[in-house]
Amino acid sequence: MKHKRLCSLVVMLGVLVESGCATDVKDIDKINYASTIGVDYKDGKYHGYIQFNDFQTVAKTTDTQRSPSKIWVGEGVGDSFEESLFDLYRTAQERIYWGHVTAIVVSEAAFQQGIGNIYDSFIRYYEFRLTPWVYGTRESVKEILSTGGFFGQSPLSTILHEPTGNYSQTSFVKPIKLHRLIGQMNENGFTSCIPTLSVNKKNWAEKKHTESKLMIDGAIFLKNEVYKSFIPLEELTGLRWIQSGSVRAGVSVPSKSEPSVEIVVDNPKTKLKMVKIDDRPLFNIDMKASGYVVSRTNNKLLGLQQLTQKSSEVIEKEIRKSFIAGLKRKTDIYNLEHDLFRYHYQEWKAVSQEEGILLKEDEIRDIHIHLNIEHTSSGKNSTIHRSE
Repeated sequence: MKHKRLCSLVVMLGVLVESGCATDVKDIDKINYASTIGVDYKDGKYHGYIQFNDFQTVAKTTDTQRSPSKIWVGEGVGDSFEESLFDLYRTAQERIYWGHVTAIVVSEAAFQQGIGNIYDSFIRYYEFRLTPWVYGTRESVKEILSTGGFFGQSPLSTILHEPTGNYSQTSFVKPIKLHRLIGQMNENGFTSCIPTLSVNKKNWAEKKHTESKLMIDGAIFLKNEVYKSFIPLEELTGLRWIQSGSVRAGVSVPSKSEPSVEIVVDNPKTKLKMVKIDDRPLFNIDMKASGYVVSRTNNKLLGLQQLTQKSSEVIEKEIRKSFIAGLKRKTDIYNLEHDLFRYHYQEWKAVSQEEGILLKEDEIRDIHIHLNIEHTSSGKNSTIHRSE
């Protein structure tokens, strides 16, 4: 009897284990892993995009022969963003897993329709994480998602999925993740800055054949989920001095058109200081940073004091130029209003009812730049007279 009972128990356990495996456990090669989601709005319809990558080219291998990466981009259409994704389910062949999404690309037209009905889907479905990088674009979302990296690598090795490496070398528009963006949009008076992607078809080539590569070409600004403006990168050079988190930035002195010296500035730290004049809140800007010389084209600006002064003047000019660029588009790119709300609530409360009251040409009064040029990147050729 004991033997029969033991055999029956073993059989029952085997059935339970087998049935559990059949229903709960999925083979990893039977699932499609989405890496990027794209959103566009055209002709009154939402266009949803999904990017798949060939994981055989992502995984490390000892084989010296590496096949080019394969990218699949699907496009669905619907009256809402969710409907466009459900349209893609019909041709997906296998179940789509959303837990590996690391980037979201939203077109300018979709931003103008409102981002609330887009990110609402992400915060409700359990597979979606709130950590993907968020980008805007004014170009074809499908082309953005179809652009790969170098050496036959997948888009996982591009700015789209790994923007911090590029940003640490040349800081212009700070990359932002979805959870940060959602938090900012719920802050009073906060204007969110989202980097925009474009496809560069000129700079790189392989064996005389041009290769398309992704690049940051500007930023889209939102306030309380509402689209404010797009500003191209050449007009946003001053943003890197104000936006927190800037790592490294290059400056041509005395001007970009006629550079005498190239300066690299590391880790600029900036504070906004409100001053009240005639019952009107105005702002001073204080910036501290260290820098060094990376190149010199002539023997002008040899004195340290003169070089520091000219470099500071260039930085101040960039800050004011970018502020005016935002002013023309009614966009508070430096978040003066949010600074007023956070640190001077009574003053903010008095002016918050009047939109754009802080967007005046004289809103920024004095800019104080404390720049310490530490070295010339050369021990043999100093080319700076510290006594001057």
